[in-house]
Amino acid sequence: MFTVENHSTPLQIRPVSQADLEAILAVYRQCEDFLALGPVAEASMEMVLKDMQISKDEGGIFCSIHLADGKMIGVIDYISHNYQGDPQAAYLSLLMIASPYRNQGIGKAVVQAFERQVIQDAQVSVIYAAMQINNPRAAQFWQRHGYRIVSEPRLHPDQTIAVDLRKDIQLS
Repeated sequence: MFTVENHSTPLQIRPVSQADLEAILAVYRQCEDFLALGPVAEASMEMVLKDMQISKDEGGIFCSIHLADGKMIGVIDYISHNYQGDPQAAYLSLLMIASPYRNQGIGKAVVQAFERQVIQDAQVSVIYAAMQINNPRAAQFWQRHGYRIVSEPRLHPDQTIAVDLRKDIQLS
C-alpha cells in the first residue's frame, strides 16, 4: 500500500482482495469508453477476474485507487521489478481512472506515486508500459510524463494493437 502525496485530494493505493470485486467492476464500468478502444467494450466480472489472474501470473500487483473516504475510483496494475527477467525494469500494465475523476490530476499523481514506489528498489532504472495506438489522449498523457514510444505497433494477446513505452529513471 502507498499513498499519493502530491495531490489536492488524498489518495491511497492498495492491493485488491476478493472483497473488492464489485467495486472494481464498478470502476471498469465507468471506464467503458477506454475499454471500447479494445476488443471488448463492455465490462464484466469475467473481465475483472481475467485481468487479476493475468496480473498474478505475470508477478504483478493489482491495486485499487481510493479517495480519503475509501471510495474506489480507479485501478493500477504493475510489476515492481524484474520485468521480463530484468531486475532493473518495472512495468505499468494498467491504469484506469473512473470517468467522473478524470482531468483532475489524479492520473498524474498516481503515476508519480507509482514511480516513487518502484524506484525504492535501487536496482530499478527503467519503467515500461504499453499504449493502444487508437488512444491519442493516452499518447499525450504518457509523453507529458516522460515516457517515449520504443516499438512499432504490434498485436497483443488481448487483441489490442499497442506500442511499448519506456521511461528511464534518473537517479540522483
